[in-house]
Amino acid sequence: GAMIQQQGDKTEGFWLIESGNVSICRFGADGGVTILAVLGPGDLFGELAHFTGVARQVDVVAETDVAMVRMDTVAINALLDAEPAFARWLLKSLAHQLRTALDRIDGDRTLSAGDRVVRVLKDMVARDGPELHITQEALADYVGVSRVTMGAILNRLSRAGLIRLGYRRV
Repeated sequence: GAMIQQQGDKTEGFWLIESGNVSICRFGADGGVTILAVLGPGDLFGELAHFTGVARQVDVVAETDVAMVRMDTVAINALLDAEPAFARWLLKSLAHQLRTALDRIDGDRTLSAGDRVVRVLKDMVARDGPELHITQEALADYVGVSRVTMGAILNRLSRAGLIRLGYRRV
C-alpha cells in the first residue's frame, strides 16, 4: 500500500523491480483509481518520464513487499554506452509495455469482462509464475470492472478448476 511515486513528481532515472508487485495507476480528484498496469520482477517503471523529460505521468503503489533498484541518469547513460545487451533489454521492456497497452485498448473494446479477466490472469502468470499476489479489488480496478463482478468471475473460474483463490492471491 505504500506510495512509491506520485503523478507530477519531477525526478530523473527509473526503477527496476527485483521482487514483489506494484500497481501503476492514476488517482482521480473524486478519490477513484484507474489501474493501468500491475508490474512485477524484471519490470521497469519511470522510464517513460525519464526519457521524455516530463514529470511522472502515473502514481505507483506497492501491492506487496517490493525490492527495487533505482537507476539514475549516470548509471543509465553508462549502461547504454557500454552494454548493448542493456539497450536491447530496455527496448524489449518498452516494446512489451506498448504491446500490453495496445492489447488492453483492443480488449476493452471487444472482449467480455470474463475474457478480459482471463487475458490479464494469463499475462500475469506468464510473467510472475503460477501464484499471483493481488487483491480482487486491485484486479477489478485493473480490468475495469466492479469488485462484485470480479468476485463472480473469479468464483466461476475457481469452480471450473482453472484457478485457486486465497487471501490476497490467485
